Amino acid sequence: MNKEHQPIQAIFFDIDGTLYDHEAKQIPQKHMQMLHELKKKGIKICLCSGRAWPLLENLHIHDVIEWDGYVCGNGSYVYDKDRNVLFKHILPKESVKQMFDLARAQGIGVLAAGNCMLYTKDTSAMRSLLKQVSLIGIEQRDARESDEFCILSLAVTDTQTKRPEFEAINDIQVLYNYLSVDLMRNDLSKYEGIKVLMDHFGFDHHAYAAFGDALNDLEMLENATLAGAMIDGDPRVLQKINNPVPSVKTGGIYTFLKEKGIL
Repeated sequence: MNKEHQPIQAIFFDIDGTLYDHEAKQIPQKHMQMLHELKKKGIKICLCSGRAWPLLENLHIHDVIEWDGYVCGNGSYVYDKDRNVLFKHILPKESVKQMFDLARAQGIGVLAAGNCMLYTKDTSAMRSLLKQVSLIGIEQRDARESDEFCILSLAVTDTQTKRPEFEAINDIQVLYNYLSVDLMRNDLSKYEGIKVLMDHFGFDHHAYAAFGDALNDLEMLENATLAGAMIDGDPRVLQKINNPVPSVKTGGIYTFLKEKGIL
């Protein structure tokens, strides 16, 4: 069946700047109302984030409602509603070591997450990044042998500047976002994680709606039956997903789904 004609059986929400308003430090009330209405309609609601689980817990967004599944770390971890692991594929340890060594040599602070969360260097760029994504109480330390990581974010002010040294590391893709430069596996994406959950639910891979605002959302949005790009998100995403959603500050996804007849 063509994906444009699929019924919507699940909805996947990016968190930062999409479902969660960092200025107000909360999920807008309209978005909470939307989530409850979707649950009543029998539509699965899932979080789909670049955040690994410890970063998601830090925001306390996992306990605001009973979620049906989680895609974390841009597809590196997939969990069912009870947080049983359905899939895990982390960064290779040698690649992680190379990334940390390069960052240290260049004086760059790294925000790293996987089975733990930490940051390596207290810089103004790091403090700005932690504030912008509402992270508190993160431990400052070096990586340990027992740590595993799915995403490393370089806290730099020049987030659009290409970094060929990092791009040359095996198995790594580099995304130049507006808040940070993110390093992750080059064989994963949020959509790959979505496919795992859709198989778990017994649904077609495209029978979902999705909402996001950043480059790491693009593949997820391009494969959705219904996709919305936040109007105040990355312009590069809006250029490819011609379906703008009003700002999270106004509870814009609720308005969008009302207009589309989903609610």
